[in-house]
Amino acid sequence: MMSYQKFARDVGFIGMVQILTSLSTFFLLPIITKTLGAYDYGLWAQINITVSLISSLALMGLSMSFVRFLSSETDKKKIREAVYSILFFVTVSGFLASSVLYVFAEPLATFGFKDPQAAYFIQAGSLLILMNAVESISLFYFRVFRQIDKFSYFTLFETFGKLLFILILLKMGYGLLGVIAATLMVQGLIFLITLITIILQIGLFIPRFTYIREYLQFSLPLTPNALIRWVTESSDRYMVTYFLGLSSVGVYTAACSIGNLIQLFVSPLQLILFPELSKLFDEDKMDEVRIYMSHSLRYFLIIAIPAVFGLSSLAKPLLGVLTTQDFISGWLVIPIIAFAGLMAGIFQIFVNTMFLIKETKPATYINIIAAVSNVLINLILIPSVGIIGAAISTLVSYFFMATFCVHISLKHFKLDFYYLDIAKSILSSMAMYFFVSSFAISGILELFEAAAAGTLIYVVVMFLVGGFTDHEMSLIKRYLFRSEASPNSK
Repeated sequence: MMSYQKFARDVGFIGMVQILTSLSTFFLLPIITKTLGAYDYGLWAQINITVSLISSLALMGLSMSFVRFLSSETDKKKIREAVYSILFFVTVSGFLASSVLYVFAEPLATFGFKDPQAAYFIQAGSLLILMNAVESISLFYFRVFRQIDKFSYFTLFETFGKLLFILILLKMGYGLLGVIAATLMVQGLIFLITLITIILQIGLFIPRFTYIREYLQFSLPLTPNALIRWVTESSDRYMVTYFLGLSSVGVYTAACSIGNLIQLFVSPLQLILFPELSKLFDEDKMDEVRIYMSHSLRYFLIIAIPAVFGLSSLAKPLLGVLTTQDFISGWLVIPIIAFAGLMAGIFQIFVNTMFLIKETKPATYINIIAAVSNVLINLILIPSVGIIGAAISTLVSYFFMATFCVHISLKHFKLDFYYLDIAKSILSSMAMYFFVSSFAISGILELFEAAAAGTLIYVVVMFLVGGFTDHEMSLIKRYLFRSEASPNSK
């Protein structure tokens, strides 16, 4: 079993990777928005959300089967059979899905994008579906077998590779087509490298599809969740396009890309948490399952809560520095989406319970309620209050998802919620918010200075109110203040 210290270290390592990834987002956002403008950026956003939907359907939920059934597997023959059979199925379904999008690009451009000229770019981006699907499975291999260092390095390589190639092709004047081409090249290269690494570790093998039926029985009921979750997370872009046009989608997406940074804080936990919980659950170690989930919830909240307040205080300067004047009107979207991201993180932690007990229907019902509410609220609010209405509908949907999921999860596992620590985090975040709001920010350097000062204020106030444990204080001293941790800290 993975020790809790190693679990925390792996989460911290992934967290650092996510921070570097988010920094690349800060650099990539101004590069694309200032080069393409609101309209073409909106078109790129529409292609992205379309690809994300179809890619999720092409995966057929098999990525979750990968994690659930192989996290505790040690038989190398069974591992080879599972890896290559799943990869084969996903490759075929991804190719077919890419072909379908290519064929139906023109009607999608006309009726979905409200721009017949977009068909060319949709066809160019159709291959992204295949790349997304196969790359996802190949990266899941390293997550499942806890090769966190390799998973992290591949993630970093992909993130900064895209940043570099997009910058080069935009500078060469290829515009949106350059963004698509750069994404395809980097994802293709990552898949090739990960596939070679997998072959070196477990050998090349022709699958017999011995276990694929069992995997599909688990995963196929989850496949509609991909569509339903997409409705909750991304369908608002299509409604914004319908009511307001592609330029408004560009503004809305730019603001969402900043607000959604909150979800980066749950990604490191979820990447490591579910495989570890699956192993502990299979070994009937229920007390440890509860401990891992309780601690994960606490760590997520004491990081995500100040992040919500911080992004809210810096919303307008962030858009002003990272984009152009055309995007500033979307600054009110950022705090709403940030709070929605906090709700999404809570949902991600608690939904693990349903996967552990292999009862996925409740998760489907929760997603359906969220999706229906999202569509209805969007239809009411977008025509009247614009992109703010789309943001509000996302927040309401995630609130429903988190509330229902917590209620169902607590029937199986009684967790510690650390209410006092959460209250201290909110108090410290409020102090940080009022401090950071006083900054006059006009450039990227001032933006980072404000963020650093806000982080320091939060840590100091949390320390004064006793919001950190002794062990957490030792880690803060080591990594934030660069001093040695006490050898006696626990």
